[in-house]
Amino acid sequence: MQTSPPPVPPNSASALVPIAPVAHGVGATPQLYDPRAPYRPIPSVPQVLPRARARTVPMRTKELAGALAVAVLADVAIWNGDRVEGGGFAQALFFSTVPIAAFFVAHRWRRSARLIVLAVLLAAIAVRSAALPNFGTTACGLSLLFAFAVAIRSPRSFLMETFVSAFATLVRLPARIASAVAGVRRLFANSRLRGVSVLPIVVPIGLALVFVGVFALANPIVARGLDAVMSVVARIGLPPVARVFTWAVFGLGALGLLRPAFWRGAWRGARTPAAGVTEEAKPTSLLIARNAFVLLNVVFLAYNALDAAYLWSGRPPAGLTTQQYSHEGAFWLAVALALLTLVVSAMFSGPLARDSRAALARKLAFVWIAQGFVLALGTYRRIAIHIAYSGLSDLRIVGILGITLVVVGMGLVMLKLRRQRSFLWLVRRQLDAFALTAVLYAVAPTYWISANVNVARIASGQYRPVVHMFRQSQNAESAATLLPLLHHEDRRIREGVATLLQRERADLRGLSQTGWRQGDLVTPRTLAALDAAGPLLDGATAGIDPDAAREVLLEISRVANDGGSLEEILAIRDAEHWMDGGRTRFLAQ
Repeated sequence: MQTSPPPVPPNSASALVPIAPVAHGVGATPQLYDPRAPYRPIPSVPQVLPRARARTVPMRTKELAGALAVAVLADVAIWNGDRVEGGGFAQALFFSTVPIAAFFVAHRWRRSARLIVLAVLLAAIAVRSAALPNFGTTACGLSLLFAFAVAIRSPRSFLMETFVSAFATLVRLPARIASAVAGVRRLFANSRLRGVSVLPIVVPIGLALVFVGVFALANPIVARGLDAVMSVVARIGLPPVARVFTWAVFGLGALGLLRPAFWRGAWRGARTPAAGVTEEAKPTSLLIARNAFVLLNVVFLAYNALDAAYLWSGRPPAGLTTQQYSHEGAFWLAVALALLTLVVSAMFSGPLARDSRAALARKLAFVWIAQGFVLALGTYRRIAIHIAYSGLSDLRIVGILGITLVVVGMGLVMLKLRRQRSFLWLVRRQLDAFALTAVLYAVAPTYWISANVNVARIASGQYRPVVHMFRQSQNAESAATLLPLLHHEDRRIREGVATLLQRERADLRGLSQTGWRQGDLVTPRTLAALDAAGPLLDGATAGIDPDAAREVLLEISRVANDGGSLEEILAIRDAEHWMDGGRTRFLAQ
């Protein structure tokens, strides 16, 4: 006789029978059903797993040694005893050795053309720093160091990713400190002296010193004893607080340099859509693009025709000279070309770049960019006119580099349209071009180049480039280049340049270069050249008022650049007779 199973309580757990998952995929949690209601499965409650804590990866011994080496290099390059002495040789040492440390400390590195280019630029920065440093070499050198550290680990580290990675590294600096502490702890835990671990000795001593300091604050007897101990230590010598602060700053910087954080957010959207994928632009956008590029082409055509009639032909409008017609036009034309690049980039950053209906707009954009290249040639022509009129200066070299950078940007925009690249592709390469231009300007001896051009023109009898002698005589890079003017046939030029060089000679002698850190290659050579020309300088300035000689030189440059005739320039009194009426006339004007 069979007996029926006992009844199952309604809420009994044994009443729930597991069933295999259906259409939930492999590894799905099985559902439970009630035999009394098989068509109403009871969904299982998902388990909430605790979030795994971010694991702090201890720094390896190689990384700790690299961070310590960077801090030591900074100390050697900056500090001389208790004084800060940073100069050309110090910066050259820092910028040439820190990249080597970053390269060998890296756990793994990837070879790339970008890494090679950055290494070459850092070498150029080091050479320029050894010759004669400036603010540009320091700023570019520090920026290139971090870019080099990122490029070691990431071959596609454009300037955008590098810039934002620098901020990400700054934000994650506490995590890098924790990794360094963990690395030191592991290093000491594994270090043993005659079979005894070092960590059980170092930690108790450190804790004891902390509590001794607390007790010294609470008890005058302990305080007197601690003062006696500190007086003994003070006789031995402790580094100043500023020097310890320098160690801390460069040590923290080394942690970020040797283990930088990567920001990959800018990589999203950088790829070009796959072939065959088209996007449709709005009809309004199509009309705006077509109408805008037609009108802009007309405007640029009119301006280029104006330049062809007056600038390139050499026949300026009535009442104006060629120099007056081109005066101050180079800067605003560079702004116009930059706006051209911005407009085309923004207009074709979306569906217009790939929509087949926008083919006419893209052709008009190519025509507009081509007219932009013609406008850029006119801008170069304007700068050449300024140089031919009054000589070369550091600012005009900046203008040449700026126009070249804009021209490169227009070429990149054409590549973007032709190859249907993304807007981010364009921004990355334009930022890289800007960084390369900035490094080139920081490294190039712009004062030396411009001074050579101006001295050659003044020696040939021209007076307008004299206006640049005041600034170029105050730079150690270009001061010695002015020495041939001491043999100029015009006495006023000899006297004025001699007084300017005498002042620079006194300034260079006043520089305190007691140690190798403050030294460079150019400054002592310039001072030696000025000292060697001492008899010429003394002979040219003998018996004259230096202030009068400088005022005469300034008056010559003013009259010459205001369009004065040769007779008016020659009528200016020399320094010896300047007080007889020339100074009064100069002040009245």
